[in-house]
Amino acid sequence: MSNIVLSASVRQNLLSLQSTADLLATTQQRLATGKKVNTALDNPTNFFTAQGLDNRASDISNLLDGINNGVQVLQAANTGITSLQKLIDSAKSIANQALQTTVGYSTKSNVSTTIPGATPADLRGTTSFTSAIASSNVLYDGTVGGTTAATLTTTLGGTPGTLTGTAATGTTYVNATTTGVVINAATTSATVLSTANGGALTAGNAFA
Repeated sequence: MSNIVLSASVRQNLLSLQSTADLLATTQQRLATGKKVNTALDNPTNFFTAQGLDNRASDISNLLDGINNGVQVLQAANTGITSLQKLIDSAKSIANQALQTTVGYSTKSNVSTTIPGATPADLRGTTSFTSAIASSNVLYDGTVGGTTAATLTTTLGGTPGTLTGTAATGTTYVNATTTGVVINAATTSATVLSTANGGALTAGNAFA
């Protein structure tokens, strides 16, 4: 195989073409990646410096994301605090209205008698009643017809009556119906009284 002999001018042109092809390939790579230095062979110092800067930029981006999350949390907390402040203002307004409202009672219901010492804050007064009751929202003061207690001599719904005929003795039976009537024995010697014809009687000089 014979060697190809090139003249000096042709050899120079060939080298120029090879250099142009290399430059074209480098330019296309730079255009594709957007970087001037793509490998350590291009420029070791610039390559490793750029790699460190890229790593730092990634870390800063992560920190920025965390800061954004913190800002959102603070905004939510601020919204909650604002709502609480509005609630507090409403509570203050209600409390001020309550303080300005007159304390006391409205018009009292009907009372049959005046209660000495009664005030709007205390309707009990200073007078005490014995066995007093309130009936149909009316307070009675303890007089007859009110709450006076009935005794053994009080006639309830009837008229007094007397025993007529033979004086009662220890063996005498009295036939009587005692419905609303007070019956008095005709003699003080009667000591034993029994029941007859369904009438309930008690021993003694007087019975009702």
